[in-house]
This record gives sequence, C-alpha cells and structure tokens, in this order.
Amino acid sequence: MALTLTRTSTGTVLDVATQLLSYFSLERQELVSTARLSIEAAVFRAVTGRIPNAFTRDPKTAELLLETNEPTQEALAWISAVLPTDAPHDPDTGNDDHLEHIRTWVSTPDFFTGTIPEPLEVIRVLQRAAQAAEHLAAIPAQRTAA
Repeated sequence: MALTLTRTSTGTVLDVATQLLSYFSLERQELVSTARLSIEAAVFRAVTGRIPNAFTRDPKTAELLLETNEPTQEALAWISAVLPTDAPHDPDTGNDDHLEHIRTWVSTPDFFTGTIPEPLEVIRVLQRAAQAAEHLAAIPAQRTAA
C-alpha cells in the first residue's frame, strides 16, 4: 500500500491514517508490530509516507520522531481533542500530553464497561478528528467539569 502525501491538511492526514489502520489493523501496546500499526505510527506514516526502523527497534527515538514532527503533533492533538476525556497536563512542558492521552485511551479498559475501544471505535474517533480538523478553525478549549 503506497501512500504519499505532500503538503496536506490535518483532516487529510487523519483520513489517510484511518485508511492505514483499516488496512494494517490496530496495535495497542507497541508503536509497530509485524503486521499492525499504533494510532501514532499510522499518523506518522500518513504524514511522512514511511515508518522508520526506530518504530520497531528503538521506542525512544520513535517517540522523539513523533514529538518533533509538527504535522504529526497537530493530528494527534485533534485526536486527543475528540476523545471523551481530557488530556493529561505535562507540568514540565506546560502543554497537554496528547500522545499519552491517546495511548491511555486505546489500551486502558473503560472505568464503567471494563472494555477497551474496539478497532471500529478507534476508526470512528479518527474520522471524527478528521472532520473536526477540516471544519473548525482551532482545537476547542479543554472541557470544564460539570
């Protein structure tokens, strides 16, 4: 499956990441397994058109690649924004930790149901994030507690 993007919108990046996850399947624990992709790896591949070896061999380098790629970070922020919970705040950087938010959501059982999101639910979240990125001017402010 050869996908190459050049200067695209965040919505398009998220649409391509959705297609990649549909094709390769969802990996929850690692960035990349032998046949599956994590959400963040799918987004990185949608942005760059490739998955470096660091994603399978060196998680620290892979995380650095994710953190330093602005289009990837923007797409991850939109995914985090549409999740039903708020992103944890990183006191060291003063920013929300979108990557941790996504990883926790995809791999931690829901408090009420005890289940983790099904792959189809993950795909729907990416589709919702793509629509939000295309139709909203900026990521909405964090929700307040009711």
